[in-house]
Amino acid sequence: MTRQRTLLYAGFALCLIFYAASARAGECLSDCMHAHNCWKMYGGASQIYCSGTLSLCQEQCRQSNQEKAYGAIAYSAKDKGAGWSYGWNSESKAEQVALDNCSKHGSQCKVIVWYRDSCGAVVADGDIVTWGQASAKRTASQSALDKCIKAGGKKCAVETAQCSQN
Repeated sequence: MTRQRTLLYAGFALCLIFYAASARAGECLSDCMHAHNCWKMYGGASQIYCSGTLSLCQEQCRQSNQEKAYGAIAYSAKDKGAGWSYGWNSESKAEQVALDNCSKHGSQCKVIVWYRDSCGAVVADGDIVTWGQASAKRTASQSALDKCIKAGGKKCAVETAQCSQN
């Protein structure tokens, strides 16, 4: 294979890598690559030409997404008010935002569950309030329902289920 063809295939492979990565990392990767001037135009199409920077940008975006991976759910059993948060860089910030949101709907809000890179759910039956945490809303909800029933709930209902990232 000629050197030009090898470079063309390498550029195409990098574009595919970038496309797959950008689908996961959103605009972060694109913004980072543009900031490092790692785009060139080839026949009307832009392509990545500095693979070392691609790795750097992927790592920066991965860390940025991990740092914004906290969420929380607050709930008021008295009046069934709920509030939640997601995409925060700390447990305390996620909890505070959830409490603030809950206070708009309930008078005795308490943080019931916080989660990182996962989902949480709150289930209630009167004064019985339980929570679940898992990688998916459905699993978190089922866990909370099971706990509610085990605690003696007869009419357990999922009040809310949320995940730590939008």
